[in-house]
Amino acid sequence: MRRFAAVVGSIGSLVLSLSTPALAADPARGSTLFHSVYLCTDCHAAAPGAGFPTATTASDVQSAIQSVAPMRSRYATTLGQNQTDLADIAAYLAGPNGVASGPDLNQHGLTGSWYEPATSGQGIEVEFFPNLVAPGTAFVQGAWFTFDVAPTGAGDHDRWYTFSGNAVSGQGSVAVTIYRNVGGNFDALPPTNATQVGTGTLAFTDCTHGTLTYAFSDGSARSGSIPLTRLLANVTCVASGTPATNADFGFSGNWYAAATSGQGFVFEVNPATPYFFLTWYTYAPAGQAAGAAGQRWFTGQAAFVPGSRTIVAPLYETTGGVFDQATNPAPATVQVGTATITFAGCSSAQLQYTFTTGSSAGKSGAIALTRVGPVPAGCGP
Repeated sequence: MRRFAAVVGSIGSLVLSLSTPALAADPARGSTLFHSVYLCTDCHAAAPGAGFPTATTASDVQSAIQSVAPMRSRYATTLGQNQTDLADIAAYLAGPNGVASGPDLNQHGLTGSWYEPATSGQGIEVEFFPNLVAPGTAFVQGAWFTFDVAPTGAGDHDRWYTFSGNAVSGQGSVAVTIYRNVGGNFDALPPTNATQVGTGTLAFTDCTHGTLTYAFSDGSARSGSIPLTRLLANVTCVASGTPATNADFGFSGNWYAAATSGQGFVFEVNPATPYFFLTWYTYAPAGQAAGAAGQRWFTGQAAFVPGSRTIVAPLYETTGGVFDQATNPAPATVQVGTATITFAGCSSAQLQYTFTTGSSAGKSGAIALTRVGPVPAGCGP
């Protein structure tokens, strides 16, 4: 999708210009700073653990201060300027009474579908390409399906973003760059290009819980932190040691058609649940001139029989959501069509679709798909 929207091709790390001297960090003092001096407990739990944004170095803490608006306004001129305090708080968070170190990030097992239950109806898909950047460093490619901050219509409220970064084995988080694509048409030319609209941090406390922290630079001043839970069961993720493999789960990841680069799909083929889930990132049939309002996304889901290579999945369109907010009533999800996905192998597939209603009503066709990036180890025939 220009390897999912010209992002995968830009395999480069987000470099933070931080100067953190080597200090003999004191976790006990860090606990006092966390609880009593800087009063981090005004926003965070007194006993940080699962669900706390992973921060195991002074640079992690300083990055959070720079990228999360409430932290920036409170700590930019205080904690953010004190390297000793930053190091001590990080040592506390990284210790047995602070944040768990989390799973090894250099593994395909973290690939999959993640969401916040409170804002069900929106979420992220992510794929980890282990050792792609360098030995011990994975490339991370994600996609985020969500809504506008103020919905104005039945379809033009859809918003989606992609994000990418480098995940280093032994580190607790991934710095990511957030992108947006506009100017495309549903399953048609022209291809579109990705434009950076923000930065963030993706972290995992274990194989089923994580956090996405984001800060947009598109003039919207949006920033926040989203607690993430895995949508489907963990299949191959391990806390440490040699990662597991699975022939079915190996099909999970990013897929696209080169001719319409800038739109595409993320699949999760999950034999443990067992279920199949897809997200389709695309545009309105005449979305080229509509800017961000021309974006569209759909989801698909179906029971999965382990070993199957053809899957028939209803397609759904979700309306009524608001960007990173719970709504009452909750977003409405209705079936708008059907897709048949046939895997010819681990790097090629075909998706046939028919829309009977919704914003793409009347559309039907077949898309020859190519896998984005290398085939995961253990992917089956």
